[in-house]
Amino acid sequence: MSAILRWSLRLAELSLALIGLGVSTLIVYAWVEVLNNPGYTLVDGYWIGGLPWTPAGIVMILVGSVAALVAAAMAIIVEGGWWRRILILPTWAAAFLWWSVAMGILPFDPSYHAPDPVTLAYSLPTMAALLLLLPAVVLAGVAITPRRQPPPAIHLTRVHAPDEPPSPWRNEES
Repeated sequence: MSAILRWSLRLAELSLALIGLGVSTLIVYAWVEVLNNPGYTLVDGYWIGGLPWTPAGIVMILVGSVAALVAAAMAIIVEGGWWRRILILPTWAAAFLWWSVAMGILPFDPSYHAPDPVTLAYSLPTMAALLLLLPAVVLAGVAITPRRQPPPAIHLTRVHAPDEPPSPWRNEES
């Protein structure tokens, strides 16, 4: 295993851990809001969006998603099958679309003032999950999953030289 492959696989694993930590931060903070306000749901707790935990969780998810996309793509390019390499294109296209909207390259809504990816991810979590988080998790998951090894092939070698007769009982006198 090359150093680039080992490094990119480790970064993909750490990126998935960072994404998990960010999602956990959002869920735990929403749960705290539910406990503080009886009758609220987890969705209500998310929309309260208290500082600093909600933006911190979103930043962890955004950074983890970008790092997962980059690291997984490097690992797949170094050692991946053809279908894994093809999978890089739609995942990067979805992430590029989301980041284009987040940075204001593509117009989205007149009330959205770009560049502010944290606000876009907070305001439209479904779009961020479908266009950035899901592709990153899928690509990193595919990258860290070991490739299936082909069954061993039968390697036959010659028993005798080409000019030698195939029989092991040769007559030395003739």
